[in-house]
Amino acid sequence: MPTPDFVLALRERLGHDLLWMAGVTAVVRDERGHVLLGRRTDNGLWGLVSGILEPGEQPADGLLREIEEETGVVARIEALAGVWTQPEVTYPNGDRAQYLDLCFLARHVSGEARVNDDESTEVGWFPVDALPEGLAPNSRHKLATALAFDGRTRFEGDGVGGGYAAGPGTAARPPLAVLDPGDVVLRRAGADDVRAIVGLIADDQLGATREDPGDLTAYLRAFAAIDADPSQLLVVLDDGGTVVGTLQLSFLPGLSRRGAMRGQVEAVRVAATHRGRRLGEQLVRWAVDESARRGCGLVQLTTDKSRADAHRLYERLGFTASHEGFKMSLDVGTDRRGEEHR
Repeated sequence: MPTPDFVLALRERLGHDLLWMAGVTAVVRDERGHVLLGRRTDNGLWGLVSGILEPGEQPADGLLREIEEETGVVARIEALAGVWTQPEVTYPNGDRAQYLDLCFLARHVSGEARVNDDESTEVGWFPVDALPEGLAPNSRHKLATALAFDGRTRFEGDGVGGGYAAGPGTAARPPLAVLDPGDVVLRRAGADDVRAIVGLIADDQLGATREDPGDLTAYLRAFAAIDADPSQLLVVLDDGGTVVGTLQLSFLPGLSRRGAMRGQVEAVRVAATHRGRRLGEQLVRWAVDESARRGCGLVQLTTDKSRADAHRLYERLGFTASHEGFKMSLDVGTDRRGEEHR
C-alpha cells in the first residue's frame, strides 16, 4: 500500500522528525512449507510481506489485509513469533522513522501469489533452503526467528545479559547466554560467521582432511538450511566480535523411549587461543540445559575415538559411553555398492 494518509498528515506537522509507528510482518508458508516473498519496488531487495497499521487497527487484521493487498494471497494467522523495535531509518526524502514490529507466522488459505499493487515487482514462493539472492537482512533475521518458533514468542533483547555490546554484524543476534568469564557470549550463528565456523571445524587433524575453508559455497547452502529449520540450533561463542567456539544442536523426534525428543550435539569446537578456560564445558552444559528446556528426554553425541580429551570432558559432564557408534561415508554419484548412478 502507499504511505497511509494518517502518516502524511502527521508529516505535515512533524516535518522530517522521528515518527514512531507500529508495523507488522508475515512469514506466510504454503502446504509445501515454502515462504511467500516479494521483491520491493523501492530498493530491489526481496523481503517478507510487511506494512504499517492504521490507527485503531488490530495487528492480525492489518497483516491479513497487507498480505492480500500486496500478493493476492488469502492467509490465516497461526502465531505471534517475535516482537522487536527496529533500528531507526532515514528515508531518501529525509523523513526519520522507527517501528515496533510484530512478526506473525501465517498459513496460505487461497489465492495465487502475484504482484497485486505497486510495492513489489515480483512475488513468489520459495523453499527455505533455496531463498533468493538479495533477501533483505532484516527479513532473513525475522524469517529465521519465526521458523525457530517453539511455542514461545521471541522478544528481542530477552536473552541473558541484554546489555551485550555486539561485535560487527551481530547486532541482530542477542546472546543466549553469557559465559564465565563474562567477556564471552553464546549466540545464534549468522551467515557472516560461516567462514569462522568452518575454520574452527577444520583446525584439527581430522577436520583438516575433510574441510575446505577456501570455498564456502556448500557451507553457506548448508547454513541456510540449518538457520531456517526450527529443529536446528547452530551457535557460536563470541569474544568481542570474534568467533572462538561453535556447536550444533539438533532436536530429533522419535518413537523410542515412549516418543521422547532427543537433543543431538554435533561439531563442538573451541579455538586453540581460548582452550583451558572451560568454555567447551560451558558450551556443552548449555546444550544440555537447552535440550531439557525444549522437553528432550535424552541428550546424545558422538565423538571420534581419537579425541581422548573430549572423552574425558563428556564423561565429566555426565555422558556415558553406552553405545558403539557406526558411520558410513556416502560418495556423491555412487550407491553403497560402489556402482555409479546413471
